[in-house]
Amino acid sequence: MSVAQWFKPQSLLHIPRHKIRGKQLISTCFFAIGSSLLAYVGGSYAWMYHRQHALMKQWQEQNEVAQSLTTNDIGLTRLAIPAIHLDVVIAEGTSARSLALGPGHLTNTAVPGDAGNAVIAAHRDTFFRHIADLKVGDDIYVQRNGRRYHYVVSGRKIVSPEDLSVLSSSTESRITLITCYPTHFVGPAPKRLIVIAKLVRSV
Repeated sequence: MSVAQWFKPQSLLHIPRHKIRGKQLISTCFFAIGSSLLAYVGGSYAWMYHRQHALMKQWQEQNEVAQSLTTNDIGLTRLAIPAIHLDVVIAEGTSARSLALGPGHLTNTAVPGDAGNAVIAAHRDTFFRHIADLKVGDDIYVQRNGRRYHYVVSGRKIVSPEDLSVLSSSTESRITLITCYPTHFVGPAPKRLIVIAKLVRSV
């Protein structure tokens, strides 16, 4: 017996070569699949933040000249929440594409800054990752058409996906933020986190 054979692990001496090669092939396949998934997720996040950066630049250009925009213009509204270090441009609509660009303004609800209930939704693993940390009294700022609106968080609650009362119109100016809950749930989250903020000042 050679020295190499002497030091080879005994468990491997009794395993046929084709089985060892098979296990190595399976390991290689799993590694390749894992690497592909990581690359896909990383690429998706990179694209998302690149597009958000482009929207922010577009919003700044529009805001500088204080153009009159319609609610169908992506980049119309900028949303800033200092407590969770969020500063983004809101997309119009809540389609998969819109939510990949930024938080989406729910069509047919009030325009942020106007009277009524402006509903904004985003994924729990992207832009609204930290809204569960918001507390009553935290500030939310909305900027559009050269004006700035200051909201203050007035409440939060957990509801079922079937509870549509959070979309109801309002006589006061407020913002309703929606995301899936629990925020770190694996798979489709069973609940919805609702954060409500009321307008206190506009300039």
